[in-house]
Amino acid sequence: MKRRELGRSACPIDRSLHEVGDTWTLQILRDAMHGVTRFSKHIGLATNVLSARLQKLVAGGIFEIHESELGNSHEYVLTEKGRDFHTVLAALRQWGQKHLFDDELVNRVVDARTGRQPLPVTLTAEDGRELFADDILIVQSRASDPIESATPVDTPRRRRAGA
Repeated sequence: MKRRELGRSACPIDRSLHEVGDTWTLQILRDAMHGVTRFSKHIGLATNVLSARLQKLVAGGIFEIHESELGNSHEYVLTEKGRDFHTVLAALRQWGQKHLFDDELVNRVVDARTGRQPLPVTLTAEDGRELFADDILIVQSRASDPIESATPVDTPRRRRAGA
């Protein structure tokens, strides 16, 4: 599938990547989760590229622009949609921490109240089981329809299972 078609895909991962799927955007969102609201040259990104990314995040409803308390500029404030991305970043951070670092410095997250690391982000079934890739089936329906009316999507795993 061509990149320009991701925004119309039935796959939520494709649509998510269309919204936030580049390195700079993820870094902007990471920094916003840590309280940054003004992104002048904060991450070493060219001004025109930074401006384009911020405009896209505003247009996508991830940021709102608020006037600065100083009155001479504006700030980018995460919306509910933007704040909901926190879990995605947490999962990405945990994956990177587990698989991409040996015995070297790493930025880690701890619970501000307890100072302890949070539990890993997992996909959990209603009965409490942790779900892995082999445990899930992709189904399709209208977003407003009950999940029981969904139709299984043809995937290689489903074909191998003979479904």
